[in-house]
Parts: sequence; C-alpha cells; structure tokens
Amino acid sequence: MKTIIVTGANAGIGKACSRQLAQQGHRVIMACRNQQRGEAARQEIVSETGNGEVVLKIVDLSSLRSLKNFVQEVTKNYDCIDVLINNGADFDISRKVKIMTDDGLESQFATNVVAPFFLSLSLLPMLEKSPAGKIINISSKGLIMYPFIKLNIDDFNCDKKYNPATQYYQNKLALLMTSIYMNENLKSKTKIAAIRVTNVKVDVNRYPNLTDFQKKLYNFKSKFSISAEEMAQSYVSLVNDDDFAGFYVDEKLREVKIDKGAFDKEKQIILVDYLQKITGLQISKF
Repeated sequence: MKTIIVTGANAGIGKACSRQLAQQGHRVIMACRNQQRGEAARQEIVSETGNGEVVLKIVDLSSLRSLKNFVQEVTKNYDCIDVLINNGADFDISRKVKIMTDDGLESQFATNVVAPFFLSLSLLPMLEKSPAGKIINISSKGLIMYPFIKLNIDDFNCDKKYNPATQYYQNKLALLMTSIYMNENLKSKTKIAAIRVTNVKVDVNRYPNLTDFQKKLYNFKSKFSISAEEMAQSYVSLVNDDDFAGFYVDEKLREVKIDKGAFDKEKQIILVDYLQKITGLQISKF
C-alpha cells in the first residue's frame, strides 16, 4: 500500500484518480479546497471501494498560508509519502478579471505554478523516505497549439494584460520548465515526472459563468475527448510503475517531445529564482 497525495481530488481527473487508487488498496490523501464537496467525494469513494484509508485534507492551493498548514498537517500525521500528484489547477475561461490572492499573486499562477513548487519541495523529505518516491506534475497537450510560446518572465501576475486561457498555458509552460529544472538540479532520489494531459471531457456545470457559446465550445470539444476516468488511468499506472525511467509522457505513457520554449535555461533560472523568493524554499538546500 502506498500513501498518495492527490490535489484537486474532489472532481474531474483528480476524483477519478483517487477512486482508482482507492480501489487498488492505496492510502489516498485527497487535498481539496472545499470541505463540503471534498467530504462528499471522499464518502462516495469510500462507499464504492470499501477503502477506509481515504482521507480528506483541506487546502487552498492559491494561499501560501493554507499550503503551509497542509504540509504541517501531513507531516504530523504521516511518516512517509510515496507519491505527490500535483493535479489541482485553476482554469475558468469565463473569468473576465484577474483575481489577486492575499500573497499578492494572480490566482491562476499561484495555484498552477507556485503550489506545485511549494508542495514538491516542502514534502520532499517525506518523499525521500519512500523506496520509490515520485512527484507527478501535470502538463497540457494544449501547448501544441502554441508552438512558439515563450515564458513571459516580465508579467507572471498579469499586471499588463489578463486572459484566463493565455495565463493557463503560460502557467503550464512554467510548470513544465520548473519540472525540467528540478529534475536536473535536485539532488534527490525522488523521481519527477510530467504527464501531458490530452483533451478530457469537462463538466460545464462546474463553471456557472460560462456563456452559451463557451458551453457549446466545450460540448463540441467533448466529442473528441476522453473521459476523466480514462485519463486517470495514466496517473495510476505511473503511480504503480516503480521502475519508470522517463520524464515527459502522454496519456498512454509514451515519451513525447518537450515543447521547445521549455528549454530556455535563462528563463528557467529567472522563474525558479522568483518561486524561491515567493516560497522561501531553496532547491540548493535539498
């Protein structure tokens, strides 16, 4: 039995992944922002699987204070973490105005980039105790639509211009760049992997502010998308593969080409330096 943290675990791929891991007898720590929705998802999974080792921990991925409290709670209650799945993400195309957090960060950037960085480094000592510790970060096949995308190091928090879709793919590029940097520079036996998520069917009911056009767009896209359960199978396979030696894989766990813009070493350093400053965590100390 492995102990696995899944962020964003109350819906979509995160919930499907938590269910499948529970079915296999693993201990699952569901990291969710909303107590009511998280507990409902947890109870549903426990009822379906009979696995009493499914627990709910509340965390707001956009808040450094909440992230710190979450890490303290996990550290207090568990001796070892085998896998951290940084699944939780913030992407709502109906959002018209950016949201700033109490930490002075744009909320998408905080959730999609800062949180995985913070959790990965903060929980690394616990992951090191596992014989096959693994950090799984989530990328997006949507980056293919932006073949010439470059990380905008001058506007991480959208002070100049905000578009939720543009920011999301900037975030996914940033997370991929962070994953590459950590994979090359962390002196750790913990494996870092990135999964490129393909088109997955979206429950439009989760986004009440979508326009009719946006709903139609999602419904059309769903015709060419796989289910959350199918995508979650890739997460679970990677969790169980203790001999995995790759880094960047697609939904079928095939090695795929890394987006060209992710290899910019200078921007990797600028990004990581910024994340280290925000979080107070230094990669060189691990």
